[in-house]
Amino acid sequence: MGIPRHTGKYLVERILFAFVVLLAAFILLGSPLFEVREIEVTGNSALPEKKIVELSGITAGINIFKVNLKESEARIRTVPLIKDVSLTREFPSRIVIAVEERKAVALLPVKDGFIQVDREGVCLKESGVAGSLPVVTGTVVPTPAPGQVIRDAKLGTALHVLNQLPGSLRSKLSEIHVNARGQVVLYTLDGVECRLGAPVDIRKKAGVLLQVLEQVKGRQIAYVDLTGVPVVKYVR
Repeated sequence: MGIPRHTGKYLVERILFAFVVLLAAFILLGSPLFEVREIEVTGNSALPEKKIVELSGITAGINIFKVNLKESEARIRTVPLIKDVSLTREFPSRIVIAVEERKAVALLPVKDGFIQVDREGVCLKESGVAGSLPVVTGTVVPTPAPGQVIRDAKLGTALHVLNQLPGSLRSKLSEIHVNARGQVVLYTLDGVECRLGAPVDIRKKAGVLLQVLEQVKGRQIAYVDLTGVPVVKYVR
């Protein structure tokens, strides 16, 4: 019993289609047109472009179809400063690496100095001395490794507050203290003590605090108390 004519026709078409696909793949994988000539990095500020490219493992001259984007992304994510990364092919010969870096928002004292932490409590790197970021006090933690998430209730409270403060207020702070009762005290660069109390209604308290600091500019203040009705204590 022979093969039906229409079945034989379909079989030939399938074989021909498979041959065309294989031929196209062979041409694409071997064509110099698709060799990577440019690797672009976007979104980086702390990490040099060269370092990110090295981490990706991608080199000029490799065929763009042979680049394993997922593996390259995984290698780049091993760096604590990298929060997220995505790689895309732009044909015929360019790879784009788009990174999202973690941003340090505070310093945390440890045994031998300070560490930088981001808004999620991830340790970014060590810092020998305090810098322009506010220092979180009231908590003691072992020195974590870069990339480690620090699990600490007081640090969590401090970051919760910092994340809700406007940039205009964060830039004025030298310290954020969380006491044993979980109450928050801010200290400005001018040494003004700002008692926020419980970590609630932060945006509202921050707005009031900015207004108060603007109104009393140039005068010596002992503290500003926002735990209830706003109170300003002047230095006599």
